[in-house]
Amino acid sequence: MKRAAALLLLLCLLLSACGAASPPPADPPPPTAAPSPEPTPAPPELPVFSQEQSRAMARLLGANRVLLSGDLLYCYDFDADWRPALACYSWEDGELLDYRVLALGCVPEYLCALGDALYYIDRLSGALERVPQSGGEREVLYPGPCSCLSLWEGQLCWIDEAGRFLMLDPSGGQSQLLWEGPCAFACPLPGAILWLASDGSGLYLSGESTLQLCADLSQAPLLLGDTLWVCSGGTLHSLGPAGERVYPLPEHSGAVELLPSGGGLLVRGISEQNGLVQWEGPPEGPFQALDRGYRICDWLSDGLRVDTVYEPDGRIRCYLLQDGQGQSIRFLAGETD
Repeated sequence: MKRAAALLLLLCLLLSACGAASPPPADPPPPTAAPSPEPTPAPPELPVFSQEQSRAMARLLGANRVLLSGDLLYCYDFDADWRPALACYSWEDGELLDYRVLALGCVPEYLCALGDALYYIDRLSGALERVPQSGGEREVLYPGPCSCLSLWEGQLCWIDEAGRFLMLDPSGGQSQLLWEGPCAFACPLPGAILWLASDGSGLYLSGESTLQLCADLSQAPLLLGDTLWVCSGGTLHSLGPAGERVYPLPEHSGAVELLPSGGGLLVRGISEQNGLVQWEGPPEGPFQALDRGYRICDWLSDGLRVDTVYEPDGRIRCYLLQDGQGQSIRFLAGETD
């Protein structure tokens, strides 16, 4: 009995010691303040383009193989023997008349008119050339190969074989370097240059400093009003005062066309999922399939558009001029319908 009492006393002492050794419960930690949200980056400051400036940029993206100057329409066409040529039509009262061949043996792209001359890049040789607007001998201004010819304040701007962006006074003198690049696309802006890196690493705006607008792009952009539109993979992105928006596109292969249309944007792409089909529509859809074959826009003007219409095998079927009022004129090699 005494032994049991002693054991009970020892157990009580041990429990008391353990309780004395246990630390008092700690006060709960003070509440942690929520992290401050990351500030939304300000949209890039871009110049605001007029409708005509946006159309000129779209023509540059499409290599502009048609040019309307006054009442004359110049274009890449064919002569009676189906040889490639720079040709001309008169545009009178909604009709194309008086077909003439101005220069043979060239495939003119990036057509520009300045003074009494036409300027273009011959896709066959890559050279920058000039011919009189009335026709005549072809004059090589730069042997090339080069691309992306545009006019800026009476000067010729283009990308040379090394990807440099150059400028030339067509009245004479040496070419000047505008940007080292290397560029796959370049467009002069007021006080800046919008350019796409040749390696597809991004789209940049370069003036007093260089700002990367988008990364990992392989297609050139369109500045429409105060909003920059770019296509990357299967999505279309817009960058403007309201920030960035993303629009999914149908499955496509090859380039996507971005075309100013009625104050908005028309998107075109080609799908080969069930044969060659071209679709078009506004950025948010719906997208509709076009007729057989596919087309590329060669000229945009106020109320006028000229498309090259191709057969599914890639041959040119015709040009299609649309006046915005429901009238369409098909023409090729002097034949009009």
